[in-house]
Amino acid sequence: MATDRFRIGIEPAKLLSAAQELALLRDVHRRRPAQPLVRAKLAKALLRDDEFDELIALLEPPSESDHALSLLLIQAHLARETSEDDRRVVEIVDRSLAEPQADPISAQLLADRAKAVRRLGWLADARASLDRALALDPANKDACKRLASLDLQMGEGDGIAVFDRLAARGASHSRLHAARAVAHAVAGRIEEARDLIGLDRLGYAETIDTPEGMPDLAAFNAALAAELLAHPDLRYNRYGTASEQTWRIDVPALGDAPMVRMLLAEIARTAERHVDRLSPIDHPWLRTRPAAGLLHCWSVLTDGEGFETWHVHQFGWMSGVYYVQVPSSVGVGDDPAGCIAFGLPEDVAGSDAASRYGMQVVRPREGLLMLFPSHSYHRTFPHGAAERRICVAFDIWPA
Repeated sequence: MATDRFRIGIEPAKLLSAAQELALLRDVHRRRPAQPLVRAKLAKALLRDDEFDELIALLEPPSESDHALSLLLIQAHLARETSEDDRRVVEIVDRSLAEPQADPISAQLLADRAKAVRRLGWLADARASLDRALALDPANKDACKRLASLDLQMGEGDGIAVFDRLAARGASHSRLHAARAVAHAVAGRIEEARDLIGLDRLGYAETIDTPEGMPDLAAFNAALAAELLAHPDLRYNRYGTASEQTWRIDVPALGDAPMVRMLLAEIARTAERHVDRLSPIDHPWLRTRPAAGLLHCWSVLTDGEGFETWHVHQFGWMSGVYYVQVPSSVGVGDDPAGCIAFGLPEDVAGSDAASRYGMQVVRPREGLLMLFPSHSYHRTFPHGAAERRICVAFDIWPA
């Protein structure tokens, strides 16, 4: 358990919107198609913007020497979710693995291969690929996540022993912490699972103080909501996220973004104080606290039918949410509509373990800031109101 003071930096603001960046990269690539750096940056931008067909056209056939580009190509094929694309992933991975590369690259290729062959119904092949991936890189997040889900589906393996061995080999990330908790819940050790998540001891939920220079919190939230709603990168239903029927902003801090920057400074200060207060607690999550953190955020805007499916934040150490705008019906409701809930997903833990673990429902309010370990499974419910719910979600990445 770290005893030195925890400090959090804030991710720099972007100068170009996603649309501007993509247009610029497309133009440069048209003029200099042989430039590998431009091609790589364009491929990343296309994947970010869900332009999977264009990305595949750009990178097929894959370069045998550039495994980073092969991984991007694989992600695009997986995103199209067809049997043909899944079979193509297997071909790309098997060809790539025939060439020497670093163990983490091989592990990621194998983790992606497992996803493809599982979709094709080849469960034993998927399990073998995941075992190979984690033997090469016990810290691979995707392999850990997919192994936990696959073992439940196959009804095989001692999850506790598997994930304890990964931890003993030095793995430490939110997917592993979550998988260990799920494994204990499936084994009937519900209290141990709750302790591994540790939400009651490790979480935080308080209304922030009025930021300096603002007349009151309501005025700050109104200005922040206006800034977010005017953002040029507001997009609907981004692929690969837990958001369903929602609007998202991947990088709210664009240009000056004064209200967003004010909020991020408040989040960083609060999170630093909260981690300092947690320092006397002995918990596996706190024992793996990074030396410093980097605050990364995005915004989720939901109309009446929007919601978040069960998920954890695999790249974060600590995560959280700030509620900018909450429909009035949510605040006076007596059901989960518009609320955030913490628990275990049935499709990962099974319905019996998820039910016995239980669900903690938190009713949001404007100005509420929540902090929780990134390995805490959570979801939200549709609010059904005419007004839009607006929040800023964030991770504190190991820096």
